[in-house]
Amino acid sequence: MVGHAREARKRVNSYRATVLLAVAAIFGGPAADAQQVLEIDYTTGRTIIDDQWRSMRTSDLAVDRTRGILYVIDAEEPEGVMAFSLETGEWIRTIQTPEGDGPREFPEGRSSTAIAPGGGLYVSGLGRVVEYDSRGVFVSSWTPGWKQTFDVCDFGGEPTIPIPSGVERRRPEGTGDGIPSTTAEDRPPEIRTPDESHTFATTHVGARLVCTESRAFVVRSYTDGPDSVFVYHRDGKVGAVAVPSDFADWEGCEKREVRTASGQVSSRPLPCWVWNRALTPSMDDRGNLVLLGSDFNFAGTIINPETGCYAIVRKDPSTDKARVPVRILGDSVLVFHNYSEPNENGGTTYYTDSANRVSLHPFRRVSGEPCPGMLPLVN
Repeated sequence: MVGHAREARKRVNSYRATVLLAVAAIFGGPAADAQQVLEIDYTTGRTIIDDQWRSMRTSDLAVDRTRGILYVIDAEEPEGVMAFSLETGEWIRTIQTPEGDGPREFPEGRSSTAIAPGGGLYVSGLGRVVEYDSRGVFVSSWTPGWKQTFDVCDFGGEPTIPIPSGVERRRPEGTGDGIPSTTAEDRPPEIRTPDESHTFATTHVGARLVCTESRAFVVRSYTDGPDSVFVYHRDGKVGAVAVPSDFADWEGCEKREVRTASGQVSSRPLPCWVWNRALTPSMDDRGNLVLLGSDFNFAGTIINPETGCYAIVRKDPSTDKARVPVRILGDSVLVFHNYSEPNENGGTTYYTDSANRVSLHPFRRVSGEPCPGMLPLVN
C-alpha cells in the first residue's frame, strides 16, 4: 500500500512539475506591490434579498451581469437552481437539476454553475455538464473525459472544466479537447488503492476556475503550499498569475502519523486552510481577476493579470464573520450574509453556506493609490 501511495504521489507531483515547467518561460515573476488597501463600506449600500427562510450557498453562484440575474443554490430547491433579480431581489424562475443517470440528470447531484452564451446557464456535477437557455430550458448535455467534474465555466462559447493537467473544453461536435493537449503521460493517475486515493485527494485538494473569451484562470489548491493560479489560453499556451504573498502564512500546518493495515507508519500532511487555500476566482467588469476567500481578516485580492498590480480587500474580523463577499459588480461588492444565532454560551453561532440575505456595498479606500484603470470611482 505504501509503495502504491508513493508511486501515486510521484505521478501527481509530476503533473504539477509539468505545468510549472510549461509556465517557467513566461511566468511574470513575483506579484507587484499592492497599490491600495480597500474595505467594504457597510454604512451604505442596498439590500437585494432579505428572507429569513432562505439558505443559499455562498460557495457557488453565477451572476448574469447583462440581464441582472443572480443564480443560487438554495436549500428550498435541493434539485434546482434558483434565479433572482439583482435589482429587486424577486424570484424569477427555478431551473430543475434532478439527480439521476439520464442525460439531463446529475449522477451525484449538481455542484457548480456558470453563465453560458446568450444568457443561458451551465450546471455541472460529477461527470456531467448540462446547458440551459435563458429561459431555463434544456439545451444539451456533455460528459467530459475527466469524470471528476465539479466546476465549470464558459471558455469562448463552450463549457470547460479543470483537469489535473489543465482544462478540458467541449468541442462544437461534443467531444472534449484538453488544453494544453494531453499525452498518455499527462492523463490523470489511475487510482487503485485507498492510499492512492488519499494521496491524490490531499496533494491536489481542489481546482476552481473562471474563464473569458480567450483565457481560463484555474486556482489549484494543495496541502503542501499556497494556491497557484494558472492561465490556459485557447492556443494551448500556459501562463500563471502570481498570488500576493501578503497572507501566505503557513504557521500551524501539521502532519499526522497514520498506521496502515500492515503496521507501517506514514506521515500525511493535514490540510492547512489559510485564507489563500479557499480562493474563488471571478472577473470584474474591467477584466481584472478577483480572488475572494473565507478568511476573517481579508476578503481577498483584485489583480490586473496583465501587469500583476493588485489591491487587497480587508475585513473587520470583529463584525464580518457572517459576511461573505462573492463578486465585484462595477465599483461595488455583492455580499452574502450567512445565518447566525445566539448560542447557550452567550456567544454567536455562525453557519456556512446558509445565506438568508444579499446586499451590495461600495468600496472604501484605506490607503495607497489605485492600479491604473482598477476601481476608478473608489474614493
